[in-house]
Amino acid sequence: MKLYNLFLAFVISTIIFGIYVELNPKITNIWYRINSEGVKTIQIYNLLYLMSGPLNYLFYWSPNYLDINYFIYLIITYTIIELINVKRKTYANK
Repeated sequence: MKLYNLFLAFVISTIIFGIYVELNPKITNIWYRINSEGVKTIQIYNLLYLMSGPLNYLFYWSPNYLDINYFIYLIITYTIIELINVKRKTYANK
């Protein structure tokens, strides 16, 4: 069950993070951008590069950059899923 919750957190976090960085006016054009031919395309590599940033650069862990730190999204999402499961088990046992 824990592995399933981690996978679910990964999927939800990736979707939320991808939407956030694309719609945030200060960041935008990360994964949906114009390519060299002038066509707007999806470029997943750019999103993956931004997601892995906290593994390579310490500044992602400073308070100013926590909104673009993918691992913060993952930790929060996983915690919420676990709390929901604890609540579910508590109500199921009553």
